[in-house]
Amino acid sequence: MTCRRKFCATFVAIVILIIVNKTVLFTWEAHIKREQQQKQLTKDRNIANVKRISKKFELFNKKYEREKLSYSSEDWTAPADLRKSTLKDILNRSKSDIKMRTQNELNGPESYKLYIADTLPNEIQNQLINLHKFNYSMNNMYACSGHVLVVILVSSEPRHVEERSQIRRTWGSVRYFSGATIVTMFLIGHTSGDNRLQANLERESQENLDLVQGEFVDSIKNSTYKAVMGLDWVGRYCGSAKFVLKVDDATMIDPYHLVNYLLQKSPDGDIENFLYCSVSRNQSPVRNVSDKLFVSEKEYMYAKYPTYCEGFAYIMSRDVSRKLYDATRALRPFSLDDVYLTGFGAFIADVDHTEMESGHAHKPMLKKYLSKNIRSVLFLQAHTDAFRNNWDNAWNDIQAVNKI
Repeated sequence: MTCRRKFCATFVAIVILIIVNKTVLFTWEAHIKREQQQKQLTKDRNIANVKRISKKFELFNKKYEREKLSYSSEDWTAPADLRKSTLKDILNRSKSDIKMRTQNELNGPESYKLYIADTLPNEIQNQLINLHKFNYSMNNMYACSGHVLVVILVSSEPRHVEERSQIRRTWGSVRYFSGATIVTMFLIGHTSGDNRLQANLERESQENLDLVQGEFVDSIKNSTYKAVMGLDWVGRYCGSAKFVLKVDDATMIDPYHLVNYLLQKSPDGDIENFLYCSVSRNQSPVRNVSDKLFVSEKEYMYAKYPTYCEGFAYIMSRDVSRKLYDATRALRPFSLDDVYLTGFGAFIADVDHTEMESGHAHKPMLKKYLSKNIRSVLFLQAHTDAFRNNWDNAWNDIQAVNKI
């Protein structure tokens, strides 16, 4: 009787074990199958996105093909939408046409308009900013191929080697997402006689193929050279890009959010007259000589700037990048590139500013902002060492939120 009970117990245990094993195996197989189905679904969606984007880009590329070929042509005439003062107006202007300005005019809320109205022909002959005769010491003319959704121009300094390295191994490493192509290039000037630094930059360029170096000294006062050079480079070598994003090397981007947002903004083809940024309005020049944004009255005697984009990041549709580039031919040089391009350039080209949505605008790269706001932000700023120390944590949070 005892043996019989033992046999029954053993039999029941074996049956239970078999059932449990089969249940576990079935559950595991179902889990694997669901994962495979999910991966296939994601793959199918990405392929569909690629096909959709390719189809939409065909018309876009045809539209800009002629422009791409003639982008650097010197046979230039002011576009029809340039307003207030055109290149032709300025070239026909003489010193006797310039009026003496009263203090009330100089201090007026729209005094920035006088910066354009008071321009003489000899003031728009800068070889780079106005005439666009750029030569590149370093370049990758093949960086853009195929259908580029967005080209990211990162304003950097020659000595910011670590900053560029951090970008390359974090958000700059994302070159494809959701069927879209992202191209990231770093804009720098020359090293002012530092041969060792220049040699290191040349090695960096050979290794990464993402440096664009202009033949001008890299300095704060030459930041406008760098910004206009970026638009020149886009026109010459990245005419297929649908959007242009300008950032500095202290800006963290969520590239996954960026792609989704841009595809949402332009799901069925072109988008035009789109300048997306954190907008600065009714700003005055900084007259404190110790401030890096200092502008003397000799350079700019007027009390107000036009509406412009904060420089940490702004997104342009392809036509806007061309319009701002064209507008520089009729704008005398100014040392603050954001005010110059997205302020005066946007004004003269009649381009409106689109204010960033709530949450998209920059936030300092503080720990308290990472997990709390990472789902909504497009850009985070790391302009101090304390903020920069959180760079990798921010990137890990971005990847976690996007399930990468």
